[in-house]
Amino acid sequence: MEISESRREDIDEIVDFIMTRTPQQDRVILRSVLNQNAVRSRRVLLARESGGALAGVSVAQAAENLPAGLLTVMVSTRADQGGRGLGSRLHTAALADLPDEVTQLVTAILDGDRTSLDVARHWGYTSVQRSMTVACALADATAPEPPSGDVTFEACDDLVFDDDEAVEAMLLASQTNPEAEQGVIVTLSGLRDTPTPGQRPVAVLTRVGRGPAAISFAIADGDQMHVAYTGVDPGLRGRALARATKEFLHAHAKDLGIRTALTDNAENNAGIRHVNEQLGYAPHSAWHFLIRERP
Repeated sequence: MEISESRREDIDEIVDFIMTRTPQQDRVILRSVLNQNAVRSRRVLLARESGGALAGVSVAQAAENLPAGLLTVMVSTRADQGGRGLGSRLHTAALADLPDEVTQLVTAILDGDRTSLDVARHWGYTSVQRSMTVACALADATAPEPPSGDVTFEACDDLVFDDDEAVEAMLLASQTNPEAEQGVIVTLSGLRDTPTPGQRPVAVLTRVGRGPAAISFAIADGDQMHVAYTGVDPGLRGRALARATKEFLHAHAKDLGIRTALTDNAENNAGIRHVNEQLGYAPHSAWHFLIRERP
């Protein structure tokens, strides 16, 4: 079994391979991870049999929108390769010659995949969070009535505003989520850089009066999108702006031909999970996030 670096033209094959092995993966995020330009480092390795058939993949990536010391790791092997040591070989190869700044590794395992969880723990990873992925069909999405007369919605897929500084300040203030406490800060430039070739941004800004009040941003890939962030100015919470902003995002996405929206949140983030339930999101999958110190 030969292990070698992937090429740009391998991305579609890698996506198909991982989606076949784990259909619950969010293909929008998967393609974004493999294509994203805003990274400090990335290593994607492929294990191929002598005839060229793909048997396993490993990805180790340090993204610029994550804390500098954090490296995300993913290993996927074909079902018939289980128990043969290929996953361990790919994991070891992915971590060879780590950048000096890397201090911690993080990975995600599908809830219920006991074998993969056991392997990850054998490799030294420890569970730190359970994340819930939910999905919503957009066939019946309609734009909401503004909650009050001073509220307006605007589609802003390019995330360019005449009052960029005010929108950036609102975006920063809105981040009271657990990820922000761990150093994962969302910025306008970071959101603009998230979609990769073949993907497009979908975004909505809500204003109260003339001031920015809430934002919702998604990455679209074909007829599916992933809602990456929704936030509200803390001083304007309690006015149902998060729900209304997401409803407008859904209607806007439907007009663009997008049929399904996915999003995920920490299991203990009850507020946004309740909003998602009100919007018609239904359980899709759950994931364990695990972390370990660098070897």
